[in-house]
Amino acid sequence: MPLYQCLVPAGSLDAGHRAELAEAITGIHTSVTGAPRGFVNVVFTEYEPMSFFTAGKPNTVSVIGGKIRAGRDRASGAELLTRLSEAWTAITGQDRRSLLVGLDELDPTSIMEAGLIMPAPGEEAAWLERHRGALGELLSTE
Repeated sequence: MPLYQCLVPAGSLDAGHRAELAEAITGIHTSVTGAPRGFVNVVFTEYEPMSFFTAGKPNTVSVIGGKIRAGRDRASGAELLTRLSEAWTAITGQDRRSLLVGLDELDPTSIMEAGLIMPAPGEEAAWLERHRGALGELLSTE
């Protein structure tokens, strides 16, 4: 956790762009939240033409939907949204008006990773220390 799901028009991103976007999303999330890189997940899903509609008309927008732990301040959320949008448009060249970005904030007690219930924001250090052996490579900062 977190999980960033990127919904894109079929054929709009090659493997290089996906890798660059995944790296950018990971870097942004870790720099804003302090989360270890090993916890950041990014998945790309393509949709076919005539599968996405806005106001009843076909559209070719891209969507970044992030599922993150609740409990951070508003400024952190705004920074995540802004930086994700800026990185996406810089890497893809896509107009920002064709990008939807949203964050779903989930109660940490309803999230599990590596078989462990996630900590609330602010409780990470003690949680990481308690579970260091079980988490192994997920704690990587590289």
